[in-house]
Amino acid sequence: MVTRSTDSAKGQYLWRGGHKIEVEKVVDRFTVIPATPVQLESLRNAPGVRNVTAITNQVYKVETTKTERDASMSALRSEVYNVIAHHAYQPKDSEGTVFYLTDKIIVHFKSSASVPQIEKLLEKYQLKVVKEYEENTYLLQVTSSSGENPIKVSNDLAQEKLVEAAEPNMVNRFSPAFIPSDTLFPRQWHLRAQAGPQLVAEASVSASDAWNVTLGERSIVVAVIDDGFDLAHPDFKGPGKVVFPKDFVDGDASPFPEASHGDFHGTPCAGVAIAEINGEGVVGVAPGCAFMPVRFPLQADDDLLIEIFKWVGQRADVISCSWGPPPVFAPLSTAVSNTLRQLATTGGPRGKGCVICFAAANFDAPLNDPVNSNGLTWFDFSANMIRKTVGPILSGFATHPHVIAVAASTSLNKHAAYSNFGAEVSVCAPSNNFHPLDTQKFVPGLGIWTTDNEAFGSGFTSNSRFTGNFGGTSSATPLLAGIAALILSANPDLTAAQVKDVLQTTTDKIVDKDVDIVRGGNRGQYNSKGRCDWFGFGKVNAAKAVAEAVKRKK
Repeated sequence: MVTRSTDSAKGQYLWRGGHKIEVEKVVDRFTVIPATPVQLESLRNAPGVRNVTAITNQVYKVETTKTERDASMSALRSEVYNVIAHHAYQPKDSEGTVFYLTDKIIVHFKSSASVPQIEKLLEKYQLKVVKEYEENTYLLQVTSSSGENPIKVSNDLAQEKLVEAAEPNMVNRFSPAFIPSDTLFPRQWHLRAQAGPQLVAEASVSASDAWNVTLGERSIVVAVIDDGFDLAHPDFKGPGKVVFPKDFVDGDASPFPEASHGDFHGTPCAGVAIAEINGEGVVGVAPGCAFMPVRFPLQADDDLLIEIFKWVGQRADVISCSWGPPPVFAPLSTAVSNTLRQLATTGGPRGKGCVICFAAANFDAPLNDPVNSNGLTWFDFSANMIRKTVGPILSGFATHPHVIAVAASTSLNKHAAYSNFGAEVSVCAPSNNFHPLDTQKFVPGLGIWTTDNEAFGSGFTSNSRFTGNFGGTSSATPLLAGIAALILSANPDLTAAQVKDVLQTTTDKIVDKDVDIVRGGNRGQYNSKGRCDWFGFGKVNAAKAVAEAVKRKK
């Protein structure tokens, strides 16, 4: 639980994706940016330091107490330690959302700004250019000569006439969008279902009918951005199967998991989308498509996110992201938002845009609630504890207008109890089911069969290359991404926006009159436009989508 500061923060704010957020300092923690490993070790014994943990490979969180915070920060900034230290912030009068700073900011200058004018502003604020993006946008480092922290420098710059937007390059924290069930199931019912215990035939995506048209083409690349991939798995083998592998953790082209990191999430995600037809194990919904595995740490600042998406967006037709923030106020920075917009409209090897798919996540929470006055209770799977968010909630990735936000349905063709909801949900796809606040409670629904990590970490089924225990919107998202790849295999002339339209206009409307077991009410009622908060436009249907793609050929 974050302890709130009692000192005044009147007028203290930051900009984030067009949101002016009034903030206050968190009293029991702050961040540091040590220059060397030796400096990092020395600060662990500094006054008031209770614990030091990595947020990124450069930024570390220092846990302290309300009475010791200021003295501890002063000590670390002194000549004895000489460490960069920044306050942690949270939206005023909120709980659950914490903003961690880096020493950098992202500034977007107006198109009218000349290079000499930009140079003059950089000199004025003593800022170092780290990286230049397109569209007059720069990653800038705040130096000790700047005299103020990154928030204040950003706010000052935002007032300059030549500046379109100036925002801190903050650390984004993500959690995998899944929790496995405890029950093993022997079939990939999500691809083709027959009625049975806790299963109805209409729960699947009708993949086998889509395969009559295409199994997917190797020329269509599906990128899965996640925590690690067992590329020795037989379902990831085959001529031209794996392309452009990238590891943003180690900086190489071997994005394998590491057991010590608990990297066992990417392998099953990838299997749902693209597992090869090879006579054994499981099959993905788009088995003929190429697979681009991209490993990254589930904590990344804005700059790293931009780097990842730009690199992937040059090479992939479809991008699957089974991760996102917990239910806190997490708007995207302007630069990250612009990157997604650009990739979705003009990115990809065809220049027709990348189809970007994001998991809605598994907290039975709204994707966008600007008020949340009564607070929202949710289960933190990584810490195994109940938390509460008071104040606004916003999932920046899933609510981005150029992203396909994917919710989850169950083997009974109903709303998955954990699946997040809201007006931004595009479609849903079948997955498992579990109680969002107590995973030990019974809720009906089968798990998803997919690839697993036999040699790396515990995985989902011990000592097995396959599992039937996968689920969450983590599974629904690569399933949707694979269907998008089938659409492009059938008609590569479609733009990303057209693929999204095909997916949304060919869905099956789920009828679910049950009440939300945690929040109450029913959000499965479709409006005049044919969408609802639980299912978006409905459950994706691979066969109908591929047929529509063929129909739209020029």
